[in-house]
Amino acid sequence: MRKQTKQYTGFSFVEMLLTMMILGVIMLLVATTLNTVIKASNTANSKNLARSEINYIMDLYNRLLTNAELSDIYLFESRAVREFNLAGGIPVISNTTNLGNTYLDETLTDGKIGNEIHVKLYGYSLWTCLGYFKSHDGEYGYIVKATAANLSDHSTCFNESSVISLLHSFSVDASDLDINYINIGDGKNSMFVVNAELTPLYWPVSDSFPVTRAVSRQIVVSTQALTWY
Repeated sequence: MRKQTKQYTGFSFVEMLLTMMILGVIMLLVATTLNTVIKASNTANSKNLARSEINYIMDLYNRLLTNAELSDIYLFESRAVREFNLAGGIPVISNTTNLGNTYLDETLTDGKIGNEIHVKLYGYSLWTCLGYFKSHDGEYGYIVKATAANLSDHSTCFNESSVISLLHSFSVDASDLDINYINIGDGKNSMFVVNAELTPLYWPVSDSFPVTRAVSRQIVVSTQALTWY
């Protein structure tokens, strides 16, 4: 009888190696694409957070200024004498030097620019103070809020014993804010131009990614004097 031998078929070593190389390239492309998609999604979320927070801040400025009389609005420039700090995780505004005459000039003159605005809403005795301050190293900026029942001395609204509320998250840097007063000459109403810029700190993609990192807003607010006719 003739002896029968079994024939085995399969892939050669070269074929297996080539298949593994092709699969490796495909998996690398998929992983790279997935990583880029995740980074882009996280970047979009950071951008949306900054956009949402700057809209909230500008809306707060708008509501305060449009519901106050001009005589109950005070604008101060205190960036050179005050800074933002954290004391045990609690926001604190500290004096970096003597306040001097920073809060002595309470008059609103045309073109005056400041980082602090103190407003008393019409019909209320409570003052709301909004301010923009840099950290000790000057790297980050913070927009904060404080309230005071009786504010005979406006320098006390942001003293170290005040309860300070941060108006944005710590994952967003308030890179700029200024308030400019414009006298429109009717003696009852005036305009305030508020410029703000928030920058997300978490930015997974490189700065060459075709999305502007910072979010900027400008509002022009007119006080609306309540007058009896």
